[in-house]
Amino acid sequence: MTDNDIFTLENLNIYSMVRDLFVRLWIVFIVASVAIMARYTYLKKNYVPEYSSTAIYVVTPKQSTGYVYTNRRFAESVITVFQNLMDSDIMRNKIVEDLHVSSLYGGAEISLIEGTNLIKIRAMASDPMLAFSAIDVIMKNYDELSPYLSSDAVFDELRAPEVATNPDNNLAPRNESLKAGGYAAAIMSVLILVLSFLRRTVKKESVIENTLDTELLGTIYHENKNRTLKAKINQTVKALLITSPIISNRFIESIDNIRVKLEYEHERHPRRNVYMISSVCENEGKSTVAINVALSFAKEGKRVIVIDADFRKPAICKMMNVPKREVVDTVAMLQGKCGLDEVLRHDAKTNLDLILCSKGYSNTNEYMKSGAMRDLINKCSRLADYVIIDTPPMALVSDAEALLDRVDYCMLVVRQDFSYQKDVAKCITTMNDSNAKMLGCILNDYKALGMNLKNNSYLYAVTNGKAVEVYGNE
Repeated sequence: MTDNDIFTLENLNIYSMVRDLFVRLWIVFIVASVAIMARYTYLKKNYVPEYSSTAIYVVTPKQSTGYVYTNRRFAESVITVFQNLMDSDIMRNKIVEDLHVSSLYGGAEISLIEGTNLIKIRAMASDPMLAFSAIDVIMKNYDELSPYLSSDAVFDELRAPEVATNPDNNLAPRNESLKAGGYAAAIMSVLILVLSFLRRTVKKESVIENTLDTELLGTIYHENKNRTLKAKINQTVKALLITSPIISNRFIESIDNIRVKLEYEHERHPRRNVYMISSVCENEGKSTVAINVALSFAKEGKRVIVIDADFRKPAICKMMNVPKREVVDTVAMLQGKCGLDEVLRHDAKTNLDLILCSKGYSNTNEYMKSGAMRDLINKCSRLADYVIIDTPPMALVSDAEALLDRVDYCMLVVRQDFSYQKDVAKCITTMNDSNAKMLGCILNDYKALGMNLKNNSYLYAVTNGKAVEVYGNE
């Protein structure tokens, strides 16, 4: 896996990108709000109104011939000279002097109405009276400046200038500010989507086999633990177990598919029956996978022992709803304070044998390396058809790594879009370098837009008093 992999389509998962955008909508909202306020403040502070006043004059020579073409040609020659004069310092200084202002007003435009001998003079200023007066100053001074113009030009007023009541550049801070907020929101949304795409986590099934170069042992699709709002508030369901009546068939099938692959390995090597399940980080669902795989074996009539070897943060006790006061901790046995018969408890409801911890411990690495742990695993291996061991996350502590040489098989639970690929790769390498056989990764909590399941889902029906599997597409 190289740095160039960051730009491959393996990182593209539309669901993850949309989810990231939805989760971070508050950031988009804040950025848009800041842009709106900043733009509004800027516009209000820097707004300078611009008023204009316009007058139209008829330009004719003193000795008019009455021919329209001749008058039009004459007006064209006048407008050119007039414009040059307006651009000169002579007229500018005269306007400033007559209007009693410290600097030149907004400006003036002189143009010829096309096809006619009509000249339009438009004056602009930040004050409507200033714009109105500017035209009067220009026309009153043209006689004085006539040597610079055509001396026989006559200007007859066709439309007198008026005092403007509204500025030409009406301020619309609300619309402009909302537009700025929209642009900011769009840019921030694109940035979030790009960062989501560039984040090198395991987002798709193909990443495990193609990028991480290991076996995809199974995919467990997302399952809603509490399906109603009331259940979410009350946290009615404590754990996702395949024995629960509200669990979907898709979730049960995904667990059963993993169990079938483990059975296949066991059939090839009947004396090897100890399976270790770990993860890279916390909250990836390794304990849920471990207990459900064990339940799937028990459903098939196998004797299964589940060892909660996550002594730092044990979870199976709570998941199986076992009262803490009834638990004899595994650590007590490893310390020589009790025997296996006191630690091992049978759950009649699920037909599982459990070795649990009720509280967390620190400095547990020595327990993993101890001869007592090796003896515990060996005894359980002889007593049961399958031994499932739940361990701490590999990236946080070395407990799981210490157990690798004491088990037969190991698996890594990888939650979708959670752990970085480089961290997953390190854990896979560690597992491959151990004496245990690395079976592959289990992609957990998988979600995708328009999810197309590879396997058919099945429902259970009762026919003639017997349960049968009815296959179909969900």
